[in-house]
Amino acid sequence: MEHSPLLLLGPVAIALYAWSVKRPRPEDIFSRPRDAYGQAFATYGPVIGVRRKGNLEYIVNNEYARHVLSCDRLFSFEQGSAAIMNLQPIMAFTKGKLFRDLQDFVRDGIVDRIDEIVYRIYPLFQRDAKEFVDIAAEGLKSGNHPSCFNHFHNTIAETTLILLLGQDYVNERNQDIIEDVSNGMAELTGQYQNFSLIGKYIPILWILYTWVKVMLISIPFGFLRKCGPAIYSDIDRYEDMLSSGKLSPKDEPRNVLFLITKTYHPSDGKRIGALRRLYIAILLLCLIFAAVHTTTVVSQWVLCQLAMRPEYLAPLREELVQVLEEDEDGKLRLTAQSLREARLMDSFIREVMRLKGDTISTMRYATCDVPLGNVIIPKGHLVTAMSTTVHENPEVFGDKPREFNGFQWAEVGKEAVMTGPAHIVFGLGRFACPGRVLAVNEIKLIVMSLIARATPTLLEGKFEVADPLNTVTQPPKGTLVFQPLEKPYLQD
Repeated sequence: MEHSPLLLLGPVAIALYAWSVKRPRPEDIFSRPRDAYGQAFATYGPVIGVRRKGNLEYIVNNEYARHVLSCDRLFSFEQGSAAIMNLQPIMAFTKGKLFRDLQDFVRDGIVDRIDEIVYRIYPLFQRDAKEFVDIAAEGLKSGNHPSCFNHFHNTIAETTLILLLGQDYVNERNQDIIEDVSNGMAELTGQYQNFSLIGKYIPILWILYTWVKVMLISIPFGFLRKCGPAIYSDIDRYEDMLSSGKLSPKDEPRNVLFLITKTYHPSDGKRIGALRRLYIAILLLCLIFAAVHTTTVVSQWVLCQLAMRPEYLAPLREELVQVLEEDEDGKLRLTAQSLREARLMDSFIREVMRLKGDTISTMRYATCDVPLGNVIIPKGHLVTAMSTTVHENPEVFGDKPREFNGFQWAEVGKEAVMTGPAHIVFGLGRFACPGRVLAVNEIKLIVMSLIARATPTLLEGKFEVADPLNTVTQPPKGTLVFQPLEKPYLQD
């Protein structure tokens, strides 16, 4: 123990270093990224270099955003995403196919089945909205307001289990596992990194710590230990079905795990090998993260904006009544067609996503030395577009580009899922987010199910931005309060 004082020198040195480099400055990219980047663009032109988290990143404004986000030959989405999300080892293991395979399985297993999926999951949102409003009513009496984010995080977790693995996996233990995986992957991919001094200023230590914590402890002893045997067994079962030659398309299990198994099932009758099964587990982990976390976050942004703008509630509720459809029992419900026809709600969601303050878009990786403006971006460096310069471009949105107009997109027929040079919330080009159709439908189900039963307000009438550099995966900070309606618009 005589050396114990020396053992403290390491942590003390790290803390002093972090403190020394974190000097308050107006241009701090973590606390005021819009101002910091905006000032740099004004001074140096449409392409700037910013050192952040140990990397020299190049940021472009709206002038070059479309080129960077859509020219995958020069600016690789896959390599850029792997780098910024700390997934390089997984990309190496999958030989660079991870994001392409994820895109294919989302398209074939979810997007192409969206009508069927919405019909299956609507009762979950209906059930949980009613349950939440009942809890919120009790909170009005006690002053202990429940978390809407946590409640619907559970709903999305249950939905994810059904879509990825099947109804048989739905139980409280597995839902907790899915949420743990989602949170772990969010931590691994840097979603909470900006809240840590070490994460900001000594990123290599933060990355090593999170990799050990998530990939060597949380996932092996959580998801793989508890769900792995059942998934392994289901792969065997699905292979037996496929090998029998008796399985018709209408009798195929309607989950993504079956689709993956069908894709990788060897044509010579052999079993899927151990390494391929490990890859299937990796695909499922990435799909869980993509399906659960971000969708719930955006729903909170929409609800907070509705709470701040109550004048939108009446027309949205009127639209809700108009789009409801009858099911086979004569009960009114929301369907995929209902959600498509809810154009005012769709427009409101699109406007919230446009103006919630996204700073940087999806990351790209320069595959060679690329001339851009008066700068040559060296091969191997990260490049991205500053989203606010795109979403608040006066040339597109007029003299008041930051003015909220929730129904403007319904007037011009642009849906929330539509990408374009002036709307890069979901990225742009070949690798625009493939799961955006499901995400927007789930956001609509959350918001519409809630406003059909209650009126949202904000405690103290405001909310704060938790992480100005990362509004995509961080919900706003504020307490949503729900006042139940005397006569709900949706019946149980």
